[in-house]
Amino acid sequence: MEIENSTKPGISFIIPVYNEEDAITATIDRLRNVLSVLEHPFEIIVVDDGSTDQSGDRADQAGDVLVLRHPANSGYGRSLKTGIVHAQYDWLGIVDADGTYEIEKIPELVEAMERGFDMAVALRQNILDRDGFFKKLSRKLYIGAIRLLAGKDSPDPNSGLRLFSRDLAMTFFPFLCNSFSFTTSLTVFAFGGAFFVKFIPSHYEMRQGRSKVRHFRDTLRTIQLIVQGVTFFNPIKLYLLLAFTYALFIGLPTLALYIWCPVVAAPLLMVGTTTWLLVGIGALGDIFRISTIRPKSLNELDLASQAMRLRDRP
Repeated sequence: MEIENSTKPGISFIIPVYNEEDAITATIDRLRNVLSVLEHPFEIIVVDDGSTDQSGDRADQAGDVLVLRHPANSGYGRSLKTGIVHAQYDWLGIVDADGTYEIEKIPELVEAMERGFDMAVALRQNILDRDGFFKKLSRKLYIGAIRLLAGKDSPDPNSGLRLFSRDLAMTFFPFLCNSFSFTTSLTVFAFGGAFFVKFIPSHYEMRQGRSKVRHFRDTLRTIQLIVQGVTFFNPIKLYLLLAFTYALFIGLPTLALYIWCPVVAAPLLMVGTTTWLLVGIGALGDIFRISTIRPKSLNELDLASQAMRLRDRP
């Protein structure tokens, strides 16, 4: 059985779910109410990512919703990919199930898509007010990293409420992250590929239930994805940055230590040079890896056949 790369006009909205039984029904109802007033056909897809509570059953009970179930928890981005390969329409929307996003902003996202944007993102204007100290610090860190490395101002690169074209998703499908960094990787590659991105101001509420995000680990993973995106589109920028930081943190300190403490200068130069060379070789290897990967059609994706088996289950 094949999955066609549909070009049908309409909106497929995907809700990834992992243990959100307290909020999923209200999220589906709000989403359906908003989409019903638009002049576009739509569908709602819920991907239950191995929940251990009643999330999937409550989504089933909501009615007129396609519910797909992963046999085990496999990640936020992996759930979105499952939803994408099932979507029948050419505009893809995503929203979290925890009740935090202003779903009522979707008509503004649709309007931006109608004006020719490839992706419209709900910009959470008050997100820093919801963050703790370390989360706020990590958010500022990777927003700054995107601005520095990608050369684009992205005020909310990992917003989980957005609308984007199927063409954008499938162009970079093999590179999109399977974890919570899916949205960030989609944003970075959209910028690198010169797609049109619009940010729409919105409000962010306190989530229902416990967050599954691990801030330190996910921040490091996000920065890694940003670097990968930059090496894909503009590797010279990364290497110039490496050269600058090498001169600043290794070259100049080594020169100063050579004058005042020659015994320490040689080990610093050796360790620093080796570290920078390994980073550069790693970046070069990653450039080669992603350059040899070619985006595939839905019919060629192993993921599509796996997801189809999920859909065919009774």
